[in-house]
Amino acid sequence: MQLANPHTSDSIKKPLVHGQPAKARNVNVQIARCSTHTVSVLHRDKIAMKATNFLTLPDDRQLAYAEYGDPNGHPVFYFHGGGTSRLEPLLLGNEAFTRLGLRLVAPDRPGIGQSDFQPNRGFSDWTKDVIFLANALGLDKFSVLGISSGGGYAAACTAKIPHRLHSAVIVSGAWEFATADWLEYKRWGFLLIKYFPWLYQASMKFTQRSLNGPPDKILKTLQKTLPAADYAVLKSPGRIEQSCEALNEGLRSGTRGTAYDLQLYFRKWDFSLDEIRMPLTLFYGEEDRNVPLELVKRTAATLPTAKLVMYPNEGHISVVVNQIEAITKALKTYQN
Repeated sequence: MQLANPHTSDSIKKPLVHGQPAKARNVNVQIARCSTHTVSVLHRDKIAMKATNFLTLPDDRQLAYAEYGDPNGHPVFYFHGGGTSRLEPLLLGNEAFTRLGLRLVAPDRPGIGQSDFQPNRGFSDWTKDVIFLANALGLDKFSVLGISSGGGYAAACTAKIPHRLHSAVIVSGAWEFATADWLEYKRWGFLLIKYFPWLYQASMKFTQRSLNGPPDKILKTLQKTLPAADYAVLKSPGRIEQSCEALNEGLRSGTRGTAYDLQLYFRKWDFSLDEIRMPLTLFYGEEDRNVPLELVKRTAATLPTAKLVMYPNEGHISVVVNQIEAITKALKTYQN
């Protein structure tokens, strides 16, 4: 896909914020209703967080992003999972990233949260948005962290812009699904995403309505489907509310962006994994019920520079929270 006004260089440029040459703008807004609460995440951990910023891209799309952690810490671009948004890092909390010495930049992908939709895009187009945002923030080099459905975007950055990266980490990441894969692993729900996206969007609207219910009722429903480790994480005080925030915000402008985002995993990717030449660390929980682990192992075996780390008794969500120290260590391991 070629942007209407494509990025032709990754050199430092003067970004446009709502049409004016300036640094990215911070907007103090009230966002995302979960249950009966409206939350201003700028002061959740008594530390100023830039929860909603806007950057105008060269094709006039608006890109929304959040910043967490230590402003002077190791810069990490955080790519959120499917159906959620730039608020996803709140599951760990701003203080955790400050303590770990990380500066997290978490953008909403096109059509998700408060970022404008981008038709006909692929994974590689995301790297152009990332470069433009990095330039706007004055970041020459940075790390990328892809969570769940953010994994393909981290892989694309690893393949396409390794010269801008310190390191690359994927946690609980999804990979390209061929028809044979979802048949082999009996993931029939994938049929909706691939062949009946309109039906999947309808199911997402139903899910969004359920997110506004009492937290204890949501937890009771999740307990039936989640591995014990994931349930334990979400049962911790405040975490189910934070998850609801992130999910509701992801669907703020509708379901089209999230549905398109997930559909990319069931199409031929617009870059080759053979292009990946820099180190890539993969973290997964052996109790993950979202991503077929055999597919993960098969994919990792084709990547000479990849290191696969598996944790017993961890799930899709819990590995991010419980193994954040190991993840941080990998992020801070600079490539040569």
